[in-house]
Amino acid sequence: MRQYFQLTIIFFALVFIGQSMSGQIGIRTKYLKNGIEDNQTNFISKVGSIDDALSTGYGLGIDFWIRLKTKRVEFLPELGINYSQTSFETEITQYSLDYNYLYFNLNTRIYPMDFEGDCDCPTFSNQSTLVKKGFYFELSPGVGYYTSHYDSSLPTVSNPEGENSTATVDAFSYKIGVAVGLDIGLSNLLTINPYAMYNYHFGREYDIPVGKLSTLIDSNFGNIMSQLELGLRFAIRFDAKKY
Repeated sequence: MRQYFQLTIIFFALVFIGQSMSGQIGIRTKYLKNGIEDNQTNFISKVGSIDDALSTGYGLGIDFWIRLKTKRVEFLPELGINYSQTSFETEITQYSLDYNYLYFNLNTRIYPMDFEGDCDCPTFSNQSTLVKKGFYFELSPGVGYYTSHYDSSLPTVSNPEGENSTATVDAFSYKIGVAVGLDIGLSNLLTINPYAMYNYHFGREYDIPVGKLSTLIDSNFGNIMSQLELGLRFAIRFDAKKY
């Protein structure tokens, strides 16, 4: 299954390259605020606050732009990666947990105040209509593949300096996101889109095989279910002569 996902990523990467030569390509930078749902007692409750676990992260994505000719509806398929890392330390134990999340999102953008518009010119070229022409809603369903790595060090009778325990888990995850943003054209070639998105994830679980540490902690970490995404998209048009 993982191999099929990797092939899909490669396919869409090639599509991105082809589309970018004749249309618009976007780069998204993201700050992520993660919410952990603690379904049962987990190791975080034994060593720290659940709110601190993988609480923040960062992301980078690339997309290309497809639009309807007669309506302000745009499609922005996106590939990207998110990263988050957390470390804990108690009087006797050290913990470290991180994850990498490779994803594909099918973003759909609608401009409710300019739905009948043709978007023939950058929003910023007419500042009096900045909000009217630039405000949008975005729906963002997605699928991803995450890899999470866990390390710990716990002193034992035979090894007072600490015995290391490591584990790596990976699985698919699905999400749905909704966002609001503003499309601001700086020139015929460059636009920026600040936005805020709320994501809800399905199927992302961190079941850590903690082995000898199981006498102290539960093997279930919990789920990242909710996520606030604050982003800035930079878009370059390679077909500016059409606009």
